[in-house]
This record gives sequence, structure tokens and C-alpha cells, in this order.
Amino acid sequence: MCKRKPVLVFDVIETIFSLNALTRALSAEGLPTHTKDLFFAQLLRDAFASSATDCYVPFVDMARGTLEVLLHTVGGVNETKHADTIIDRILPVFGQLDAHPDVEDALGLAKERGVDVLFFTNGSEQNTRSLIARNGLINLVDHVVSIDTFRRWKPARSAYESAISQVDGAPEQSAMIAAHAWDTSGARNAGLLTGWIQRQDALFHPAMPAPCIQSNSLVTLVDQLSGHLLAAK
Repeated sequence: MCKRKPVLVFDVIETIFSLNALTRALSAEGLPTHTKDLFFAQLLRDAFASSATDCYVPFVDMARGTLEVLLHTVGGVNETKHADTIIDRILPVFGQLDAHPDVEDALGLAKERGVDVLFFTNGSEQNTRSLIARNGLINLVDHVVSIDTFRRWKPARSAYESAISQVDGAPEQSAMIAAHAWDTSGARNAGLLTGWIQRQDALFHPAMPAPCIQSNSLVTLVDQLSGHLLAAK
């Protein structure tokens, strides 16, 4: 019986692509410097709550709604029409994100090792593929899976299981790399090896289940996790 190919699964936003462009876009609208972090935290909070109550809301709709709330709350916007105009200027930035400096080398190492690279996103497949092309990563990514396919937000266990199944992988032959403690915890719960990359957070959340490996280098995580996967073949 032929064994399945090992799979390295990467979260997309903040893990692969920086949100610095979003920070600049929000600042250009006169919003406080902390707005990006508040926006992303509230977006995820409400998305997770909706998913937990069996109500699926796609990323773009959740992002638009979260921005509207923030514009009225911290941006001093009182008219929905004005808010919509600002939102229409901000949302396209999600298609203009830059990859972190260590991404190309890390993905290149994964390909050298013969490990499949899967980008698994809470966003849309179309936008993710656009970002991959924009950053010159097409030849380094084997698969893109969006939660839109099965309508369940990460970190639900079934989301990781469905994503791995779609690329003919197996959880025990896969590893997840993410910049979010909730994401590595979700992947761990689904049976994947896990690696946490230090990006926006200086410390892994101490109340969350620890990942197998932590590093501030994506190359280091790919090196160690691919080594574990290949040794287990």
C-alpha cells in the first residue's frame, strides 16, 4: 500500500502574509494606531462565535461588518453611507498583502524536502491564490484550501480534518504552522504536529496547549517539522 505524501499546512494571514498594509490603510483613514489589532481580534471573535452556533459567515462579510462596527465605535462615523465608502477603500487591501521575508526560503525548503505545501485559510481561495501570485510563490505552493468549501471556521477540528482530506493527506502525516495559538491548538486537536511562528505576538499564549515547536524563523519550523514528518514515513 502506497503511503500518503507528508503535508505541511500553513495558515495564511499573518503567518505567510503581513498585515502591515492594513495598518497603513486604517491609519490613512484617520483611525487610531491600535485599530488593526482590534479589528482582527473582533473579526475572529465574532466569526468563531457564529461558527460555534452553526451559522457560517464568510470572511469578507465578517470583515465588512466588523469594520462598520469599528468605524461607528472608534472612528466617529455616524452615517452608514460614509462607512461603506471607507470600507470599500479598506477591504481591497486584503488582496495587496506582502509575504514576510522568510516565506520564500521556507517554502523552497519544503519543496526540496519533497513535502506537499498546503495553504489553509479562513479567507477565500480566490484572494489567497491572488496573493500567492502577487508574491511570486506559485511554484512553491501545491494546494490552497478555504473554509468556504465546508463552511466551518478554524479552529474547529472538522475544518482541519476536511482540509487534509481534500488533498489526500492524513492528520498523522501532516503538520500545521501558524502565527496564532488558537490555530495551532485546533490543529493539534485534529492530530497534526504543530509549529508556532512568532509574528504579531511576542509570546505563545500560556493557557493554550503548547505546540511541538516554537520559533521566530519560518525556515526553522519547516526544517524541523518536515524532518519529523519524513522520519515517520
